Amino acid sequence: MTFAVAVFLLGVVTAVTCAIPGVFLVLRHQSMLVDAMSHAALPGIVVAAMVIGSINSPWLIVGAGAAAMIVVFAAELLRSTGLLMGDADQALIFPGLFSIGVILISTRFAQVHLHEDSVLVGDLNFVAMDKVIIGGYDWGPKYMWLMLSVLAVNLVFTLVYYRRLELSTFDEAYARSRGIRTAMLNYALMALVAVNVVAAFNAAGAVLVVALVVVPPATALLVVRTIPQMFAATVGFAALAAGLGFWLAYIFDLATSATMATVEGVMFLCVWLVTSIIKRSSSQRIHRANLTGASEVSQSSPVASAGA
Repeated sequence: MTFAVAVFLLGVVTAVTCAIPGVFLVLRHQSMLVDAMSHAALPGIVVAAMVIGSINSPWLIVGAGAAAMIVVFAAELLRSTGLLMGDADQALIFPGLFSIGVILISTRFAQVHLHEDSVLVGDLNFVAMDKVIIGGYDWGPKYMWLMLSVLAVNLVFTLVYYRRLELSTFDEAYARSRGIRTAMLNYALMALVAVNVVAAFNAAGAVLVVALVVVPPATALLVVRTIPQMFAATVGFAALAAGLGFWLAYIFDLATSATMATVEGVMFLCVWLVTSIIKRSSSQRIHRANLTGASEVSQSSPVASAGA
């Protein structure tokens, strides 16, 4: 397997994996929680590295996930007070956590290969270098198999809890009346998002992972009517943007992860413009049809005939 193909496959798998849990986040209007969790994961990584004494330990994943969940629990605690509106609870937590992580990197890890730029946007090409070699055959990057494992977890969780997620998303009160523990289900969904954010951290960083999770389902929401359709469209948009973004980065020598995120943004803008034009044209046709119908009724009415 050539390096270009390895990066291409890794990019597509990472984009599709991250986009799946984003479907219910977009439907629940919790998209910006991904941004908070991705930024909060940084101090978790740094603190774990300080405690373990290594930046290669798997315990860094545990630290990142724990820090991401701190945002969820702390935001819920602040929201329960009723003193804050909107997503102010998240905005009060993650900037402080992220800034602590950046300070620790620039001081305690200044001489270590752990730079702020890679933390912010990741490095898809770098993580694709470590490959799985079995029987003399190249089976692709190890990181791709990690993301495939996370993808499997996403699919299993979605299939098992689909009906409960659907009910709690659109009518939480009704879901509770059916015996669904909506709070625990929400925490489980947030934990799944945390796993995806942490897993994709090396490839997309704290900033670009938000685009991978949120933009494809937000784009799909513009053109579909049912949740199954939204999942299918989300996967399609994510794979298309990742593939196109990789080849543009490859041809023009651009940052791969950033180009993928840019393509996703441009794709959303294009779909939004097309759907807006179609809806406006449809509204105008309906309006003209209503005017024509009203005119015909007026001309054929007995009152109009008598007046004539």
